[in-house]
Amino acid sequence: MRWPFIRRGKVKVLKPLPRRIDETVSRLEVIRTRLRSRIRELEARSKQLFDLIVKAQAERENDKAVTYANELAELRRMIRKAVHSELALEGVVHRLQTLRDFDEIGDALAPLREVLIAVGGDVRGVAPRVSESIRSILDSLDEVSAEVGRVPEMGYASPTLSEEARRILAEASEIAARRSGREAELPTP
Repeated sequence: MRWPFIRRGKVKVLKPLPRRIDETVSRLEVIRTRLRSRIRELEARSKQLFDLIVKAQAERENDKAVTYANELAELRRMIRKAVHSELALEGVVHRLQTLRDFDEIGDALAPLREVLIAVGGDVRGVAPRVSESIRSILDSLDEVSAEVGRVPEMGYASPTLSEEARRILAEASEIAARRSGREAELPTP
């Protein structure tokens, strides 16, 4: 007997929920690894820029030091966002693992979804591939939400960051002054 209302090939077989959560956790761990790698790269560049600032200050090239300081301030802001995002992803992973164990999916997905949206926005300029992967995970969570029931939208406020170029310049000037003071004390051969 044929069922008149079911078309062949149109039936979507869904994986069991714990298995999908495990897959999502695995994908999030890959994203965290990529993000951690990007953070290390940015931190290495940060150290290079700071050394350039110190060198420019020691050589009394203030315009160059100011340019480097502004670049370093922006880079540090990006690093803070990336670190914050990595920590937020770690929290999402732990929560998903807990949800898998306790089957409390419906009530807990909304805050996780909002954290992922915020993280995706924060890392969009820093690591675009990570942002795309997070978008894919959000789609998976939306499917889970549809299966479990509607999850209410929640707001997420990103912390505001102050400009720190002046502090960087002051710190670099102090180190440059100490270095140039030591150089003046060294006897010339």
